[in-house]
Formats: sequence, structure tokens, C-alpha cells
Amino acid sequence: MRVTTMDRYEPAPGRVVEFVPAPATLRAADGAPPVPVPPSVNQRFHLAAAEHAEEGAGHWLACAFDLPDGPVDLTALRIAFEGWGRRHETLRSGFRAPAADPGRFVVGAAAYRLVARDAGTYPSGADVREWLTRRLGAACRPLNWPSYLFAVVVRPGGATVYCGFDHCNADAYSLAVAVREIRESYAGAAGALPATGSFVDHCAEEAERVSARTVDAGDPRARGWAAFFAGCDGTTPAFPLPLGVPPGARAPQGTDSRRLLDAAGADAFEARCRAAGGSAFTGVLTAVALAARGLGGGDVLRLCTPLHTRYEERWTHAVGWFTTIAPLTLDITGVRGIEDGVRGAREAFRAARALAEVPFAQVLPALGGVFRRTRDDVFMVSYVDYRRLPGSEHHRAARAHHISSVTTADDAQFWFSRTHEGLFLRSRFPATPAAGAVVTGFADAVGETLARP
Repeated sequence: MRVTTMDRYEPAPGRVVEFVPAPATLRAADGAPPVPVPPSVNQRFHLAAAEHAEEGAGHWLACAFDLPDGPVDLTALRIAFEGWGRRHETLRSGFRAPAADPGRFVVGAAAYRLVARDAGTYPSGADVREWLTRRLGAACRPLNWPSYLFAVVVRPGGATVYCGFDHCNADAYSLAVAVREIRESYAGAAGALPATGSFVDHCAEEAERVSARTVDAGDPRARGWAAFFAGCDGTTPAFPLPLGVPPGARAPQGTDSRRLLDAAGADAFEARCRAAGGSAFTGVLTAVALAARGLGGGDVLRLCTPLHTRYEERWTHAVGWFTTIAPLTLDITGVRGIEDGVRGAREAFRAARALAEVPFAQVLPALGGVFRRTRDDVFMVSYVDYRRLPGSEHHRAARAHHISSVTTADDAQFWFSRTHEGLFLRSRFPATPAAGAVVTGFADAVGETLARP
């Protein structure tokens, strides 16, 4: 699955059809009683941030994939979407205002019906991209229901499906689930899909765990988080090189997307890392730290990295936001190359993962005056091996893409993605002259470090 942003994505032109809730389903949503399941930790932060976001500025994510060549059966596709919404409870779940104390509701599976709605014919790919940007921005907002968009662009001899989600409903893994399950359901194989758990149940269980576990300042994990923030001058980690955006200011988002290694190169890199006692991920972390140091970032690099929380089999095929954030400190003092650094990166990641057992939101009250927020964005490095996700063997043939929204930024963030085609990097940063030069130079340095024998 290729990871990109909407401004870099090139759709094909054609006739657009949306699949939206039937009027009776919308009435069922309006009348659905409250469900005593609070938002997850991630959802609560997201809802609070969305309350202050500008209209159309939501952080949505989407997948795009082609259906098999040939005439498109819109009825079969509608049935596939409808069955998928019934299968995944989070897609029938929503929140009512206020965002500060949202109430959850769930539409019953029997009441969930979709209808096809023609959205017009668009003669160019740019026209389709403009329509997608507008509709995804309007639909994929956390206090909407549904807070997602199902659509297809039909063209002679084929079609491309689009599924966009507000982040409350999905993570990167969920996009792979969507590609696999909707394609299989459209082909008539919905009955063969494996059993899955509900993200709403996951939220309920998370709430029970949080309420049963008090974290005070003496907890070793609270002390670990406090030490991490102290190393970041009492705030969240920031990219160590100047980006030309002072605290409190934001700039339009800049994007850089590139392939760092082809498939053979990525395999060779992973073999080098494993031979040195690490993994491809810890090798990437080492390369990030080495590249930052080479540009003046110093020997110690602090960042956040997202981790999945699909630890149980019942979440393997679930749709939802199954992630947490780990605070990672990389010390490459004396490290000369990848092989020197992967073991240290592995140990640093293990320590970060242990701290992440207590979510940041849970530990925050115990930090007292240690922490203050000075920026909206957090310096982050993400790594996803899409080859390990459900249905990845079909991603290339289906032209599967993970597409993210384009908003504003006040720090740099980096997404590494491993696919059957190699290792890729997408960078998000403030579109200032300083940041553009610094981040592209950093990405160049990471690529050179990875490829260096």
C-alpha cells in the first residue's frame, strides 16, 4: 500500500457515486439512546482538538483501491459496504456534542442501510481530487455521523473505491482491513471473512483498565515519562533542526514522499540489521538519529513513535483506532553506522514500549508542573510494515493507497512504510523555506545512511 497525501495523489476521472445512510438509518441514529462506553483515550484527545479546529481542517485518512477490471456492479458494491458497516461496530458508533464530554451512541446492525447517490461526472483527475478533498473534509469529522465517506469513481472498464475516515474510526491498519474485506465482499466472499471483535468493546475495556489503575508520581512509568519530558525542556519532543516556525504559530503543510530502497535493497538492509542484533525498524531509527546528528542535531534524539495495541487475536481484523504513543530516547554517542546502533535502538525501543503501557493521558495528572504544551504537533517517527497486514499480497494489483489529509503543521513528522515494492518515507512539515530545505536534506541523509554498506 502506497502512503501519500491528497495533494500528491493522482486519481482517474469518471462518474462518482457515494453510498450514504438511508433516511431511516439517519433517523435511527438521531434516536439512538446513549451507550455507557466513553471515548477511548485517543478519541477523547481527538474530540477535544476537533472542537477548536477550523471547518474542513480535519485530520482524516483514506484508502483507495481498484476493483477488478470490467463492468462495475453498483448494487453489489452497495451491499458490500452495507455488510461491512454492520460487521464493524465502530462505523455504526458516533458521538454527540459537546466534544468536552461526548456521549456515544450506536446504530443497530439491522437498522444500518445504505443508498447510492450520484455525485456527478468529473472529466479530469484534478476535478476528482478536488471533489474528494472537499467531501472528505466535510464528512470525516468526529461529531458527524457517519464520520466517514464511502464512494466509487466509475470509468470505462473499471472503478476505484474510496473509503475515508475521521481518525476516531480508523488507523493505518484499518485501511488494509478495508481494502481486503470490501474487495472480497464485492467478489461475493463476505461469508468467508474471519470473526472479529468490536472497537467499541475495546473502548469499554480500556476505560475499565484506566479506572482500575491509578498512576501517581512515584510510579516508575510516571517517572520515566517525566524524565522524557524533562529531556525535551518540559514539553513534547521537537524536531532537532530549525523549521522556521516559532512556538504558537502554524504554517501550511509541506509534504515530501519518496522511495528510499527498492524491494531488494530493503531486504538486504533488514538482513544487515538482523545480523547485527536488531530489526529493520531499529535500523530505521538508527538511520534517523545518524542523519539528524550529521546535520547538527546532536547525539541524543527524543521522539514519539506510535505502536499498535492489537495484542489479542480478536482485534486482528477489527476496524478502529488501536494505537498508543511511546516516548523514545535514542543515544548514538560513539555510533558510527547502522550496525553499531541497532542494538542500542532495540533497547531504547523496549524501554519506550514499557512506558507506553500507561497511556500519556493517564500519566499526565501525575506529572504536575513537569509538562507544558508549546506546539500542536509532536516530532514523530512511524514505521508500518504493510506486508504483514491482511490482504497485502493484493495491494499492488489493486493499486492500493493510504491517503492522508493536508492541513497545517508546526513540527516535522515522518512515516516509514515497508511494502512489497521497498521502503518508503513520507514527511510532513511546515511549508516554510527553512523547513523545506531542512526536511528534504534530512530525508536525503536518511536515504544515504540506509543505502550505505
